[in-house]
Amino acid sequence: MLDRRSILTVGAAALAVLPIAARAQDTAKLRDELMALEKGSWDFLRDNNSAGMRGFLADDALLIFNDGKRYNKREFLALMPELKLTSIAIEPTFAVRMIGPGIATLLYRATYTSTFKGGAPETAKVISSSVYARRDNKWWSVLYQETPIK
Repeated sequence: MLDRRSILTVGAAALAVLPIAARAQDTAKLRDELMALEKGSWDFLRDNNSAGMRGFLADDALLIFNDGKRYNKREFLALMPELKLTSIAIEPTFAVRMIGPGIATLLYRATYTSTFKGGAPETAKVISSSVYARRDNKWWSVLYQETPIK
């Protein structure tokens, strides 16, 4: 038979699990939200949509590519007309990590093919990390970094 202490213990344990489940659900929702934004940024690049990319990148954004080249927002927007993304494949397994309130990192693997200034197509297989900051109730891309993988 359950006594009052047992009922309280079981009740407290159940209440402790609820916030964990809610956090997991919130994390999954955020993961999907940020991946939708990330895929949208690849679409902006593929479609040469500078206005869309301008609304995606924070003013203080930094982008570091697999060849080690780095660009701020202004430099990257100026580069976009010279860059043609011909294909992008993002692996279905990806993750999000909260760094702090309003700051999250999206981690994923991608393979893409692009040309620069009409040159030969190059294919890159990378691990990508995108840091997002929530500012004025909107997620902004503040850092994109990719590491080549074999």
